[in-house]
Amino acid sequence: MTQAGGNKPSQPRGRGYLLNFAASYSTGGYKRLTEYASWFDRNGGASFVIHPRCAHLATQYQNIRFFIARQSRFERLYNDCAYLDEIEQQIGQPELYYSYGIPLYSHFGRVSWFHLSNVLPLGARGVPATLFERLKAAYLGTRIRAGLKYADVISAESSSSLKLLTMPASNKLFVSVNGSDDELARLQCPEETDRQDIATVVGTAPYKALGDTYHLFETLKRDNPALKLMIFGQPEYVPAAFLAGKCDIVVRGLVPRAEVIECLRSSKFYLSTTRIENSYNAAAEGIFLAEESYISDIGPHRELLLNMPFDEVSVPGVPTRMLHLRRAQLTGANLRSWETVVEEMIARFRQALGPDP
Repeated sequence: MTQAGGNKPSQPRGRGYLLNFAASYSTGGYKRLTEYASWFDRNGGASFVIHPRCAHLATQYQNIRFFIARQSRFERLYNDCAYLDEIEQQIGQPELYYSYGIPLYSHFGRVSWFHLSNVLPLGARGVPATLFERLKAAYLGTRIRAGLKYADVISAESSSSLKLLTMPASNKLFVSVNGSDDELARLQCPEETDRQDIATVVGTAPYKALGDTYHLFETLKRDNPALKLMIFGQPEYVPAAFLAGKCDIVVRGLVPRAEVIECLRSSKFYLSTTRIENSYNAAAEGIFLAEESYISDIGPHRELLLNMPFDEVSVPGVPTRMLHLRRAQLTGANLRSWETVVEEMIARFRQALGPDP
């Protein structure tokens, strides 16, 4: 365990909050980490546990105390979160201990909060995945469930994700969505762009079901012969057979987010055949940019589209039902800003903390 942060005071004002993002260094986890750090930096400070790949954040926030968790994969298996003992010696018991996706092994803070960051460990049945991914998910799922008894608050990014915990109704359960600042800003200042014959898919992990995406693309291409499929994500997850002899599919790989946004903004279609998600954010980004969208009929997507118009459609070769929607008919009624997300979290923490003794 190392500490980062330059000339930070030994007892920052926000020492009552300890947020553990040690297992997150990219995509949605990194976004929540930076948004939370930004909010606490403006509102009294806090302590964060972060992954070594995020050590650069220590120079960006003056009121945040960062602890860098340096653990091997083997240490995470047999001695996960051992670094918390050292942190407690330095800051004492925190008022709030917030664990982003890392199982709880004790009741560490006055309020111990577990946030479910990945639903695959709880709902992988019927979802495309490799054998290794299934074994890893099953092991993590066992540890997550075992640690729930230590939690005062249990959150996830959608109501449907909380249901995967198969727990009785409880006031411990709390929906904490991801913020959608970019989408809300676009709705306030919509830009009209020239649409190209492009269908865009973001994400290549097995649970994104790229085989279903291709069947959907082929169906759309019958009415749009010039249509091309743009794929963003790790190229190694795209099956070779998926590309063989096809000139209408372009794998863009991992590129800066600005390039993805620009492609979505000019796309005729956004496609998402994902079988499972914790949140609706990936879909939200696509549906508010592309002219039309086809997204899988799963719980988080339904929550995003609550009280908005869409059509239910069946696509040949795709086992799951799809939802078809048009950007011009959408509102941001179900979106939250990051400011609101964190403020709701703090309010829920104070409720769980109760009155001072």
